[in-house]
Amino acid sequence: MLLQIDHLVVLVSDLDEAISVYEKAGFTVVRGGEHPTGTHNALIGFADGSYLELIAFREPKPEHRWYRYLELGGGIVDLCLLSNDLEGDVEQISARGLELRINEGSRRRPDGATIAWKGATPADELTGLAPFLIEDVTPRRERVPHGRQVEHANGTRGLAEVLIAVPELSRVVEAWRAVTASDGQLVHDLELGVPVYRFAVGPHRIGLAAERNSLLVERLERLGPGPVLARLWAWTDAEMVLGAARFQLRRLEG
Repeated sequence: MLLQIDHLVVLVSDLDEAISVYEKAGFTVVRGGEHPTGTHNALIGFADGSYLELIAFREPKPEHRWYRYLELGGGIVDLCLLSNDLEGDVEQISARGLELRINEGSRRRPDGATIAWKGATPADELTGLAPFLIEDVTPRRERVPHGRQVEHANGTRGLAEVLIAVPELSRVVEAWRAVTASDGQLVHDLELGVPVYRFAVGPHRIGLAAERNSLLVERLERLGPGPVLARLWAWTDAEMVLGAARFQLRRLEG
């Protein structure tokens, strides 16, 4: 079963510089460690269990599916959903028309511990349009920030919605129907002023937008289709542009 958005992938050119930028913006940043695929990361965890992954390449890896975004400036390039039954979810999603490839992943933390997970990715051309999946092998608490690590000076509490810019809706809507086993809902996004096809995974929403809004056009022209904006629940309202990544902090009532 797919439980929620696990994390958003934010590609940066220099990890230390990005950590400084995000800390100055009021986020608590936790160093994650190094992957055997030539990347290293830092994490910004939220109280709802989701997080932002700041990731950078330690060495050139042109075969990596995110590497092509590096010379284009990076930003939010992908999103991951949390599964508690990866093989079962992949089988069901495949039966609904979207093929995913199962793989194994790991990361060596700064304290020397190695954490492990299983993942599943769509075809490379769907990177950032359809999600990849993750299921923990080692306990999730060892991978994801928790406790005081999810408290932020800017008041961010969780992830509300990720908006994805697409050149046209039909193929991507079908991909998300396969992922979520739901039809989705066409709504009008008041802030962007465009129609958005919205899907829900647990407490989180994913919106697909294809209209010629200036924000969507900039993403499509610079990086191609993919995530353009993350909306975060917080105690205040704010707009943030951190490097090439865009965020909206939205007031959490109550």
